[in-house]
Amino acid sequence: MNYRYANHDEVAELVRNGKAGKDYAVVDVRDDDYRGGNIPGAIRAPSEKRTEQSVTDLVQQLKGVPKVVFHCSLSQVRGPKAARIYAEALAASQPSVPALGSSASQSSASTAQGAAESARNFSPNPYLSTGQTGGQEVLVLRDGFSNWQGLYRKDPLLVENFDSRIWQDYSP
Repeated sequence: MNYRYANHDEVAELVRNGKAGKDYAVVDVRDDDYRGGNIPGAIRAPSEKRTEQSVTDLVQQLKGVPKVVFHCSLSQVRGPKAARIYAEALAASQPSVPALGSSASQSSASTAQGAAESARNFSPNPYLSTGQTGGQEVLVLRDGFSNWQGLYRKDPLLVENFDSRIWQDYSP
């Protein structure tokens, strides 16, 4: 897994205290269910319009942004899938680092310089491979926008374009 789930309070703190596009980015992958509100500053990237080129463009657009948060309505399928595809494209865009234990790694590790490089690229947690993602953290908003709007619909810093008619039958 090249991403992790983030709770609403963690993402709310990012949105309240950070600057979209600089400190974080939110990528909303909802399709027709986008109506009814969104997180301010979110990049709209509908899952049904995703292409290899659009993912590559997004990786370039968000280069240097430390945290990228993906979500859909529930963050059960589209959001996590988009995060995985993005994280894979991000890793592919980075200079390749030989895996520990590979012959390239073993031969370069025989020199002091090679050993130092291997140590710099080593990540003790295989799920947080920051050496391959340039330090960018890929997140998925736990429970998606449906729960987000239920919690924050009255906070204009966290929800914009809110339409109560869309959400009248929803209770978090």
